[in-house]
Amino acid sequence: MSGEPGLGLEVHQNKFLAEGDRAMTAIVRVVSRGGEASAARTAAEVLMIDCSSSMRFPSTKIGEARRAAAAAIDVLPDGVRFAVIQGTDRAKMIYPAEDGLVTASGRTRAEARAAVEHLAAVGGTAMGAWLAKARDLFDGVPDAVRHAILLTDGRNDSQTRADLMTVLNSCEGRFVCDARGIGDGWEPAELTQIGRVLRGNVDSVVEDDKLADDFRQLVESAMTKVLPEVRLRIGTMPFSRLRSIKQVFPDEYDLTDRCREVGVREQELSLGSFASDETRDYQLILDLDPDLEPSHGQDRQLAWTELVPVPGAAVEEDALAIAGRWTRDPIPPTLIHPMVSKYAAQADLGEALTAGGDAYAAGDRAGAERDWGRAVALATAAGDDETLSRLSGVVEILDAEKGVVRLRPDATRSHALHVVIPSRVSEIALPQEDRPMPDGTPVACPACPALSPAGANFCVGCGRPFGEVVS
Repeated sequence: MSGEPGLGLEVHQNKFLAEGDRAMTAIVRVVSRGGEASAARTAAEVLMIDCSSSMRFPSTKIGEARRAAAAAIDVLPDGVRFAVIQGTDRAKMIYPAEDGLVTASGRTRAEARAAVEHLAAVGGTAMGAWLAKARDLFDGVPDAVRHAILLTDGRNDSQTRADLMTVLNSCEGRFVCDARGIGDGWEPAELTQIGRVLRGNVDSVVEDDKLADDFRQLVESAMTKVLPEVRLRIGTMPFSRLRSIKQVFPDEYDLTDRCREVGVREQELSLGSFASDETRDYQLILDLDPDLEPSHGQDRQLAWTELVPVPGAAVEEDALAIAGRWTRDPIPPTLIHPMVSKYAAQADLGEALTAGGDAYAAGDRAGAERDWGRAVALATAAGDDETLSRLSGVVEILDAEKGVVRLRPDATRSHALHVVIPSRVSEIALPQEDRPMPDGTPVACPACPALSPAGANFCVGCGRPFGEVVS
């Protein structure tokens, strides 16, 4: 692959609505194709390593954090701009010693590895300060593909949640941040918020010695990005409004409140950076005016979506409509689009995992077994081996299909966090499964000009049952 990357857009939905329906769900797929990371703008990487006092216990935590930082530095290609921040109740430059980014080379990588060996655990935790420092460092390379990793073992106890949110808002769209929690003292809601606003992946570390491999993979993945930022624009009609937009693949985040109004009934959403070949799916739900008059027998545009032009990339599609067509046939509106169904099941699994974690944290063993048992059944039905592997750390699976489980007596809060925190969806919904309506020749109505889908029992135009004699 070489040259300019291309950006494509797809809309997947079942457009048929029953007479009283006033909501529409669609999956919007954004795809990048072609291009090479080496042809992209300069890449930039910032590592934020928690060095608060709690990182001393056990001593393996700070040791593995040093090793992970060194592993990430090792895989930085020549020419990448980078820095390492020692995070406590403030952000201190550990490499380079002065504010700024340095260019990766054999010499600077060696110097950085030596510097991280001196990371010491002492102080509090103010993640907002670390993120603000990373933001300021990235400001020096505005055209770069900007990526950061944040590692913490504790709660953001040295600043308020409002202060952290203020910093996150100032960082949104300026860099992507993957976050990792190590140990059992960190707060899932804080890391999830960081990942959501900065469009990164969030996960936990149960085995400290796996951290270095994880950091290495995160940096290698970041180096495949070729577009610093992609933006999606969504427009609604006078009779429709955007109820919600959620990223459903590869990470699941509700992004409704991250949309920014850019015009009359127009909003934009930053999607973060994209690799040369990458696919992401977003679920949109529209609410329709209760007084909207249904239009039978023809499509009505309910909303539209398009990609904002990106320097250095070819946008392959114009704006695409999200459509609706009302029908008196009771069957078509009941057919759930396969991609919508797939991600709805994933959301159900996520809710079961979270509910089990909440029950476990409250000491409700029966509730944890009930909810995590439901998660086991859902993951088994979906063939989600990754989630089942995580669940096996907290429960013994007695009957996977029925969701019968028993809490493990040796399970720790770290194991529970490993179950609750992952935002990554197990697998993408396949577009070739896109069959919201039966295949075949459309059915012509003898009483009106409308064509109905194959297998329809009623005309989508006039509502006449097929087979009825026309006088």
